[in-house]
Amino acid sequence: LPTPPGATLALLRSLLAPMRTRVIVASVLLLLQQAAVQAGPLLVAYAIDSAVPALRDGRQGPLIAVAAGYLACALAAGGLQFAFIGASARVNQGVLLDLRGRIFRHAQALSIDFHERYTSGRLISRSTTDVESLRELLDEGLQELIGVILASVYISAMLLWLDLGLGVAALASFVPLYGFVRSYRRRAAGVYTARSTAIAAVIVKFAETMNGIRPVRAFRREAVNDTEFAALNRLHERRNGDAILEMARYVVCSRVVANVTVAAIVLWGAYRVASQTLALGVLAAAVLYLRRLYDPIDRLGMFLNSYQSAAASLEKIAGLLAQAPSVPEPAAPKELPTASRDMPGREVVFDDVRFAY
Repeated sequence: LPTPPGATLALLRSLLAPMRTRVIVASVLLLLQQAAVQAGPLLVAYAIDSAVPALRDGRQGPLIAVAAGYLACALAAGGLQFAFIGASARVNQGVLLDLRGRIFRHAQALSIDFHERYTSGRLISRSTTDVESLRELLDEGLQELIGVILASVYISAMLLWLDLGLGVAALASFVPLYGFVRSYRRRAAGVYTARSTAIAAVIVKFAETMNGIRPVRAFRREAVNDTEFAALNRLHERRNGDAILEMARYVVCSRVVANVTVAAIVLWGAYRVASQTLALGVLAAAVLYLRRLYDPIDRLGMFLNSYQSAAASLEKIAGLLAQAPSVPEPAAPKELPTASRDMPGREVVFDDVRFAY
């Protein structure tokens, strides 16, 4: 079905509109959780540059404060993560509940001629496989995306604050990474649309064959159906393999950039520590921040994977929901009058009617 321009975005907005307050609460919880997580390397830098020298002078207070602060940040991060998962789960399940109900109600409201063109197998695919793709994005992908964005903002600010040179060097690595992300999105868009279409064809063939198993057996269609299903199954295998290869290219390229950047910054930072132009604790914190900055890159690829699949599925669902009944229900239906023998022309007459089968 062709999807009208803007229908996908309009559907997404209508699904999230009732969840606005819950979305805000979940966002605030994740914001606080990332703040607690990213405080760790700062405490490590303070421990190396200040708390350990103080301990040598016989003062244990700074090191105890660092240990207590690190423990408090870990507990806060865990508690906030737990609260965020609960809040986001309520949003996700509310959206999916609304979407499944819309598909079911709309399918029943569409006219018979639509159902003769749009098979039951395709309807099943819309309400199962496509909704499941959206569920994976809501359950895992969005948290990864928001987490990566917040971590990048926090860490970039901390690196620039700790040392301007290290921060600029780390931010410079975002240029090739951004290029890889754009290239991956451009190539993956067509790949995941083709994969979604291929799995839908498999589901349609399976559902229609099982629903019509009696005529299949009566007309000895088993071998023909097996050949057709095998061809669709092999096509799905190829499309799924294409998606995995695109993901692999992205992960390898992003890891190369990340590892080269970390190695270069460590070498440069070690030289500056040796020349006493950089504190050892600052270098240790910078390396920890860099690892935290680049480790989520693979998870960002998983989000893009889920996003492309969900975007293709949501577009198909939006196309289905955009279909209008060819015989719509009247806005103000009129009640038929009760026929009686005293009202000529109001009765139903069967005159010279024949039926044959």
